[in-house]
Amino acid sequence: MTLNTIAQHVKQAATTTRGKVAGGAALLMGSAVAHAQEATGAAAAFSELETRASEMASSAWPVVVGVVGSLLAIGLFKKFANKAT
Repeated sequence: MTLNTIAQHVKQAATTTRGKVAGGAALLMGSAVAHAQEATGAAAAFSELETRASEMASSAWPVVVGVVGSLLAIGLFKKFANKAT
């Protein structure tokens, strides 16, 4: 087979429905292999991100409790101040 004949067969296969499905499947498999190879780096990055997020959340809880407590105290003060007048 010559190079032109092979090119024609490839072009014909790519334009048929079966050829498009096969090409799409090959593309998906190729991307899955690429993602599988990068998974170890991504797993480490997400692990570090999770660690940092939990550290930030634990640092934020005292602030959240303080703000909510202050708002409740202000609300109660206003309520009792309005009843007293």
